[in-house]
Amino acid sequence: MNEGLDAAPTWLRQDPRVLAALQERADADGGEASVLPQDEPMRGYTTAYLFTAKVVRPSRPGLAGSRKELVKVHPADGGGPPESGRHAQARADAPGFAGRHMVKRHYGRYPIGDGRHLSFQDLAHGGDRVCSLDEIRPGAQFLDAYRAIPIALTQDLNGGVEADGPSTRSTTVRAYLRRELAVTKALADIAPAAHRLRLDGVDLTADRVALDGRSLPNPLRAADSGGRFGDHAFEYVHVLAHGDLHGGNVLFAVRRDGTVEPNTFILIDFEAYERDAPLTRDLLALELSSVLRWVAPRTGVETEPAALSPAAAEALLHYVVRPDEASPTGSTAPPAEVVELVRFTYAAGMEYAGSGNWRREWRTQYLLALIARALTATTYDNLSLAGRRWCFRLAAYAAQALDEEIADLAAASGAGGRPKWAAVDKSWALGNGPVYDAVPGQRHAPGEPGRHRAPVGQPRNVVATAGTDSDRTGRSASRGNQQSVATHPVRVATPAVRSTTGWPRRRRNLAVPLTLAMLTGLVTQVVAGGGPDRSGRPPAAAPPSSRTETPQTSRGEERDPAPFEPLGAGAQLDRIAYRVARSTERPDRGRYAHICLRVWSPDDLRPHSDDLKRFREERLWWTRERTGRRTVQAVDHGQRARAKVSPFGRRDLTGVPPEPSENLATLREQVAELLGAKPTELRNAAGMLEVVAEIHRFWPLSAPQRATLLRLLAETEGIIDGGSYPDRGGRDGYAISADNGEGQREVLQFDERTGRLLSHEKIGAGNETLASYLFLASGRTDTIVDEPCADPKPSNKDG
Repeated sequence: MNEGLDAAPTWLRQDPRVLAALQERADADGGEASVLPQDEPMRGYTTAYLFTAKVVRPSRPGLAGSRKELVKVHPADGGGPPESGRHAQARADAPGFAGRHMVKRHYGRYPIGDGRHLSFQDLAHGGDRVCSLDEIRPGAQFLDAYRAIPIALTQDLNGGVEADGPSTRSTTVRAYLRRELAVTKALADIAPAAHRLRLDGVDLTADRVALDGRSLPNPLRAADSGGRFGDHAFEYVHVLAHGDLHGGNVLFAVRRDGTVEPNTFILIDFEAYERDAPLTRDLLALELSSVLRWVAPRTGVETEPAALSPAAAEALLHYVVRPDEASPTGSTAPPAEVVELVRFTYAAGMEYAGSGNWRREWRTQYLLALIARALTATTYDNLSLAGRRWCFRLAAYAAQALDEEIADLAAASGAGGRPKWAAVDKSWALGNGPVYDAVPGQRHAPGEPGRHRAPVGQPRNVVATAGTDSDRTGRSASRGNQQSVATHPVRVATPAVRSTTGWPRRRRNLAVPLTLAMLTGLVTQVVAGGGPDRSGRPPAAAPPSSRTETPQTSRGEERDPAPFEPLGAGAQLDRIAYRVARSTERPDRGRYAHICLRVWSPDDLRPHSDDLKRFREERLWWTRERTGRRTVQAVDHGQRARAKVSPFGRRDLTGVPPEPSENLATLREQVAELLGAKPTELRNAAGMLEVVAEIHRFWPLSAPQRATLLRLLAETEGIIDGGSYPDRGGRDGYAISADNGEGQREVLQFDERTGRLLSHEKIGAGNETLASYLFLASGRTDTIVDEPCADPKPSNKDG
């Protein structure tokens, strides 16, 4: 008899079959097992539960190895257990991602004998303190943690596809839906579950259902052989996928102060892993499991948000279906963080699919996955009746949106017009947007019957600029005349303060977290936006997205393209930081820090300040004792003037900011102090950009330092997305900007692969260049050599 298990806690002794299975496994290994002290097992809404055990096995003569393992008791599942070898397959398919974001070992499954089975796996982060995504309180910290996951899935697990485009495969609507419902083991249960919703007056066997006073496609029929969309063929993006990615399966390391580090997340439970799953599988599973925290919060869980009001839940439902439209606003709008997580998830998938020009197909794929996930959620016995009804309605509205999408595709290809049934009223979102009324196939703007136009409200991140097309209402836009930049709550105010065991989602049960970490966060806002104008300088924010396709209405007139919002400055900076943090660079050695700048300044170079061949070159060498030398040399069309040399002795070099920390919390404190020394009007995002530029003027930064600086910028309120464009040296860089309190703008450009600062510009209120700096070289050296810095080499993204 295994003496360790004889001392098992009472709650485990009440399940003797589990104890017997543990004993059998330990005996087979020639070792022993014991259950580590805990008052109760970790439970969710399902009959599954988890606990930690100490497992001792012989290692070599006279010695035994000891491991702490997570033991999960899986409920009986008539659909059959997942393949236990998928964890190993996932690690083999993506070893780099696995090293960063997968629990190391999974020991397969062990039958209990009553239909249940045990699984064993390592603890995340070596058994250190962790919490799941579902345990993070709603707010800024939750958003930071959430946003790291779609970025890692698309850019790391699946490698990013900026050059070649993603992998795609052809399928039909029916096959796609049936596959996704089979994966969640809900295919046979969705119809009975829908009948248990007690939807009065709704005929669940009909092609259409009457909900909210509207006639909508019956989502239960979408996968039928006689379903309305079933034979429609389309291409879908497929990727490597975890397969069961809810918030309980994403675990974050927890610091001593209770906060989490977003990029430390670890995924567990890869038993449903697939090599060729739809891109939507992980993204939509994560999105909907998180959204349901607001729609139907778990009772008795302190980290859950307050339940949405009926009006807010209604607004959220429509936004989940159409996240490429304006987000709901006003007193009935849902909280900013749940709106943002929906927008961000959709945009991450759109960006990935769009790299191969599959954006339209992404919309179809998104709606199909939404139908499948929403229908699956109606089978969760642990979800409230109101929550399950909300999910059924979500599936029906998604089916209506899919109907419209397919009809638009058919009309654009000349295959036919829009089907004749009442469309969905989305005027709730804007109040002045297009109204979908009872006239079959017709839409009109308020007060303009029969005329189709896009919403008056600009999509988030949009300011019309000169050189762009007309704005979304058809009015001409001119630079400087429109300054309305919509804010979007996602990031933390400046000075910036940013702020593993889970349940696999089982059929009929909503996954919940297991650990009990109680975390806090602040909901704050950031201004997002931006793309460059034709002069190469970023406008205040991004122009409207330029979709290549121009869909047609059933009458043949041009239809306004649906707005697509990019990920935004914060997410783009996070993505670059993520890439930089994973890079490997040889450490720089040398006594002197060396920086070389190319500078254009109207004060020094009038009247030719914008002449690219007329500039000054500044070189700095300095030691930690603040000794060294600075040289300034004017250059005019290749002719170099005599360099002005300024040596300095010990402690003579002043104005050096502290070396930036690789630790984000410490860096926040350093930057907050630097900002506090600036005038009041510069203690903002523009001041933050100045501080970052000042740091780069003195310090050659390592990859971890650059990554942390980028993450700090990503969480700063007021940073504007400027898009990618060449700097004055012809190097492509991602630009961000911010306006200060004096009507001026600070602009920084970063290399998207290395995170190095390429340029810093100051733009005046009249759009004139006040100063421009190219960062040509930075590093450490043991010698001072008065040689010109090498000319910048134009980048080649496709090379």
